[in-house]
Amino acid sequence: MSWKFGKIFPKSLLTKLSFALSSSCFTIPSAFATIILRTEFKEGGFLSGKHHSSNNSPSDTSRSTTPTPGNPHPEDAVKPPVPRSGMLKIRVTAAKGLNLPQGVSVPAPIQEALTTNPTPASRIASSPPTAVVKAAGANRDSVQRRQVWWLPYLVLEFDKNEVLVDALGGDLASPVWMYSATFDVSRISEISATVYLRTKEPHAEGGAKSNGEGEGEDMGNSDLCLGSIRFTPNLDSLRVTDDWMTVQGGGGTGSINVQVSFKPASGQTLTIDSFELLKVIGKGSFGKVMQVRKRDTLRIYALKTLRKAHIVSRSEVTHTLAERTVLAQVNCPFIVPLKFSFQSKEKLYLVLAFINGGELFHHLQREGKFNETRSRFYSAQLLLALEHLHSFNVIYRDLKPENILLDYAGNIALCDFGLCKLNMSNSDTTNTFCGTPEYLAPELLSGHGYTKCVDWWTLGVLLYEMLTGLPPFYDENTNEMYRKILTEPLRFPDSVRPEARSLLTGLLNRDPRQRLGVNGAQDIKNHPFFAKHINFTKLWNKQIQPPFKPAVASAIDTSNFDEEFTNEVPLDSVVDDSHLSQTVQQQFEGFSWSVSPLGESVGRY
Repeated sequence: MSWKFGKIFPKSLLTKLSFALSSSCFTIPSAFATIILRTEFKEGGFLSGKHHSSNNSPSDTSRSTTPTPGNPHPEDAVKPPVPRSGMLKIRVTAAKGLNLPQGVSVPAPIQEALTTNPTPASRIASSPPTAVVKAAGANRDSVQRRQVWWLPYLVLEFDKNEVLVDALGGDLASPVWMYSATFDVSRISEISATVYLRTKEPHAEGGAKSNGEGEGEDMGNSDLCLGSIRFTPNLDSLRVTDDWMTVQGGGGTGSINVQVSFKPASGQTLTIDSFELLKVIGKGSFGKVMQVRKRDTLRIYALKTLRKAHIVSRSEVTHTLAERTVLAQVNCPFIVPLKFSFQSKEKLYLVLAFINGGELFHHLQREGKFNETRSRFYSAQLLLALEHLHSFNVIYRDLKPENILLDYAGNIALCDFGLCKLNMSNSDTTNTFCGTPEYLAPELLSGHGYTKCVDWWTLGVLLYEMLTGLPPFYDENTNEMYRKILTEPLRFPDSVRPEARSLLTGLLNRDPRQRLGVNGAQDIKNHPFFAKHINFTKLWNKQIQPPFKPAVASAIDTSNFDEEFTNEVPLDSVVDDSHLSQTVQQQFEGFSWSVSPLGESVGRY
């Protein structure tokens, strides 16, 4: 995870280029073998991906019958709304009627486990729910859950906070989870629960790697998605809801039982003592980032600490407050959300969702480059994230693999908003020289001022890097790289196909007035590279299965982080009295935040 601190590069630090910059703009030329289980399931079934016929099979937009957690009882509609901050308790009990995707057979290791280890699953499945709960005990990650690894597991998510839940028992079509989790609410967001089936035993040879603590990874990139549910909880009601939600995608059949209740916040002020410090996961010039556990809900977060004195001495107050402002406003499935912010006399604290699938940079470095399908998937999600920011008149300005994280399921999450520029309408320009050298747009280098279109250039650079392994104008010599960005023709290796070349030529047009996206993100979406392959509505709703899913052991797994950081003792270091004046302290007024100022979900597509 990157959590790095962005830089504003003063022009005085740039060595003069060895050529005269032209004031004109440049344009790049176009140039289950079938295995039938003996058990007969009444609700759907695992029949080698062949679905039982049903008169009520769900459509793409079908929902469970009312009332649902997002569709209250009529008598609740007349009650005044309650505050949209507090604790959301979600209990997922079981599923029924699940199935594999069409044409997919039960993996051989799963079939073998079902044959040789029938006792735990059948015993728990035949027990009443109360007995299952007692058997599970207080430890939700107990060994008993691991004993039935061959049954479907669940990834429960709320506002980018994810929990992996193993089954206690049941069978392939009807796993039993009996799992409760409490989530912090700072804005209205969707609840999602996605069901997966492993294709191999986590500890088996050739299976998932160890996380260094004797615990094999529970989630592999070959696991099969059996479907998911997504809904928005009703935070205006204190009623406990209990519903069977229809599964979408995956095998296309079945339903999941979910119980939801909401408790409004008591108004308690957050401090560093509200969190247990677990690991250091990143460091920067202004402070560090730690993995923490909130003591009341037990949720895992990334806590970014910033020293006020350092921020003031480097004239970064505006950029720091801009990051907090942007994170508090946006609500996008592909942007790391801010949960809380608070401060002490010496420090600022940002509490963010903890995304532990690793930086895109980490995966790109390991694999060299991505295929076109995977590159298209990531760039499409980034396109939606940038479009969302632009709708708030925000320019991101620092798109690069280090600032893109992967979650449990393999979706991206954009982080690090320290270089964002606020209040930028479509016609506004800015001149601040900032960003990362490989991704700087030509209009930024030439000092002519730039608009939102600078983000489309960086999207093009990133897509090119994903497809080929390097940025298009990369050079080890920074000034030579700047020269190439301004003057060098855009060249493609033979592996880049025509549609990708066409898109990249449009995004990497040196004239921002002619660049693809100058009239808005829709022009980019309409390009054949995306239009032929991506349904952006489904993508926004996470109804498209990611092409790659990182193997992650649990919500606290830090194996994808640099050991240079994780081996450090997590401490909220004591700061010597910085003698910040009252006037300086007043600059940070309004930084503390615990509930969305919008009071509603703004993340709609």
